[in-house]
Amino acid sequence: MIRTSLHPRLRLLFVTGFIAITALTITACSSDADPTATRIVPTQVPTAVPTTSPIAPTAAVDTPVPTTPVPTATAAAAVASPTVTATPGLVRETSLVDADEFESLSSRAYDLTIMLANEMSPRQSATEEELRGAMFLSNEMTGLGYMVEIQDFEVTETTSSGSLEVLPGSDGSGPSVSFSRRDGDSHRIFFLPFEPFKIGQTQGEMVFAGLGDDDDFEGVDVNGKIVVMERGTLSFEDKETNAADRGAIGLVVFNNEPRFYFGGILAEEPEIFAGGIPQADGRKLRDALDDGNEVIAELLVYPTGNGPSRNVIAELNNEIADDPVVVIGAHYDTTPWSPGANDNGSGMAAALIVAEELADDELPFDLRFVFFGSEETGLHGSNHYAGELLQTEVDRILAMVNLDVVATGELEVFGDETLTGYANSVAEEYGVDLALGEPFEWGASDYVGFDERGVPFIMFFADELDYINHPSDTVEHVDAEPLGGTVLTVLGLVDRLADSIEE
Repeated sequence: MIRTSLHPRLRLLFVTGFIAITALTITACSSDADPTATRIVPTQVPTAVPTTSPIAPTAAVDTPVPTTPVPTATAAAAVASPTVTATPGLVRETSLVDADEFESLSSRAYDLTIMLANEMSPRQSATEEELRGAMFLSNEMTGLGYMVEIQDFEVTETTSSGSLEVLPGSDGSGPSVSFSRRDGDSHRIFFLPFEPFKIGQTQGEMVFAGLGDDDDFEGVDVNGKIVVMERGTLSFEDKETNAADRGAIGLVVFNNEPRFYFGGILAEEPEIFAGGIPQADGRKLRDALDDGNEVIAELLVYPTGNGPSRNVIAELNNEIADDPVVVIGAHYDTTPWSPGANDNGSGMAAALIVAEELADDELPFDLRFVFFGSEETGLHGSNHYAGELLQTEVDRILAMVNLDVVATGELEVFGDETLTGYANSVAEEYGVDLALGEPFEWGASDYVGFDERGVPFIMFFADELDYINHPSDTVEHVDAEPLGGTVLTVLGLVDRLADSIEE
């Protein structure tokens, strides 16, 4: 446990080998397994993993389907580990963790994140690529000495999500519109497609056409362009038809009230991309167009899919049936087309490094890692897992620690007051730059199902969210420092929970 001197598990571990992907099995560790074996080595790649195929933002693609790319063994090795320096904001002079130890944790988590993004992505929900991610996690956790089981479930509905990104102008100037976010300005916002939806991506100049009736189109050339309209008067069907009949390639309807999202239903599949955005963002686009600015945007709409998915559950110290339990969770799926470097290769990597660090510890509770499938399609994996728990099992859980998007921006937490207090105390003690954040207004993560069952939770995330759920969620935007801070703070949080039991 982390006390006034370094815990013996905060040692320098060096990478020595990689676990090849094999058949997916449900297995328990044998009594003679070596719990100190170091297995997480992101510099070699197993022989049956997908790579990422970038999609160029050109003309509309009717139905992009995730493919099974040819595996490579070069991308991860080509990325050099960053040098993490002991800046005052990260490892203070009074810290009990020196710069070398912090750099070791940070670099290992960073290297693993890079490998997952370059060599094992995308991992879209309910696809073979997601299954291969589960195989990888099962083998890694088994090799670390954890007892692993696979929990299957079915994703039964097909939905969609999307984004709208304002691109640089044709004259080389920067994007003409930015959108205010809790983490600063962004040129990309979430776009909620109307149903039924058209899948693909397109880009073009934007024009404003009022409410979308015939008079609003007078003098407005919409051919080959993305039309912005305000919600109201006409049905979504009529707005889409009026735009499509005049040659538009996309329709963006902004809300007429200050709710963040709104859904729309069409009578039949649209001819063009059509969906809604928040009122404040739509007004910014309208005002920029009214002022004569050129606004070029990309619309991206992707399916969330349905089919079989699974959670990977790995336990340590589970000899006694009624022991308390600490759950550490991270989802391992990505959105289609996205490398998922931050969302959520970072959470996967941080959880695996924490699991490696804790593999030979004796703790006064069961330590349970759950890697959730199909988070991006509606928190399906975590809702299934939490929903299947008996109340007696729920009552045993001391805490649920959720790791999601922890590699881009400043590290924050929110959740249960006691848990966030522990995390803040650990961060101060070990010199990690950690802030107390707020729950997301626009989305959620895998803590939700646990919270609904009354389980105390803490959510770790980094506050730069511009690239998530998008092809631009690449390794260029990943930072080692928040990854290392996440790992170190979670390790300290586990120790504080152990202390709370033993006192």
